[in-house]
Amino acid sequence: MAQRLWAMAAGCVPEVSPWEIPHIARQGGFGSCGMWVDPETSWDDSAVAKTRAALDATGLRLIDVEPLWLEKSEDLQKAVISAGIELGAKNVLVVSREPDQPRAIARFTELCEFAGADVRLALEFGVFTEVKSLQQALEFVRAAGHASGGVLIDQMHLNRCGETLPDLADPMFPYVQACDFYAASKTKEGMDYIVAAVDERCPLGEGDASVEETNRIRAGGIDVSLEIRSKALRDRYPDPVERAKQIFNRCRADRQGS
Repeated sequence: MAQRLWAMAAGCVPEVSPWEIPHIARQGGFGSCGMWVDPETSWDDSAVAKTRAALDATGLRLIDVEPLWLEKSEDLQKAVISAGIELGAKNVLVVSREPDQPRAIARFTELCEFAGADVRLALEFGVFTEVKSLQQALEFVRAAGHASGGVLIDQMHLNRCGETLPDLADPMFPYVQACDFYAASKTKEGMDYIVAAVDERCPLGEGDASVEETNRIRAGGIDVSLEIRSKALRDRYPDPVERAKQIFNRCRADRQGS
């Protein structure tokens, strides 16, 4: 059986270059990390080479590359998938702000075909996207009907849409984004919620998330990306390595809440 991934999400260290992330994650204690791949800004052929070198030097496995936006051009979308395959990522994180649902599903299916069996395309749902709930995400991916498609559950977004954690043994879910958050996020709308999602998360067991659901994620065999995007942590620990250590130690997989 493949070893479970317990990863630091790229969003934990948004201020660094992509190829720095593996070194920071390794020094923080992680054996896996996510990778930010944006062909419109920091990502080019040299980024692939530098990131490959960083992964080789650290021995880390990428849990995902992100983000792939379904409303953007096919060239940009395929560039993200190609980077994921070249770097050995297990997943590509997909987000849809495409208002034409049949068009979005058709494009998702085409991109799954392009990815083949080399990587899973995991659709993240959230109220800030056109796929706003777990139920809608499941319907979307089932309509696409491709084995490379899946659904990514983010604990904060799941709570915001009022749904509960499903059976994580279902192969529809290749991995989970785990975090803790504050109860006030559930009633936030628009930009207020986006700010909460990128700035107001906290380590597992330190907020108002369901302890039972967090324990299930910790105890399960599913791969986990720790999406601890926190302005408070960034301010208190401006050194990204120290921040990574804090996240790793405060979100240990073997620690159960009560």
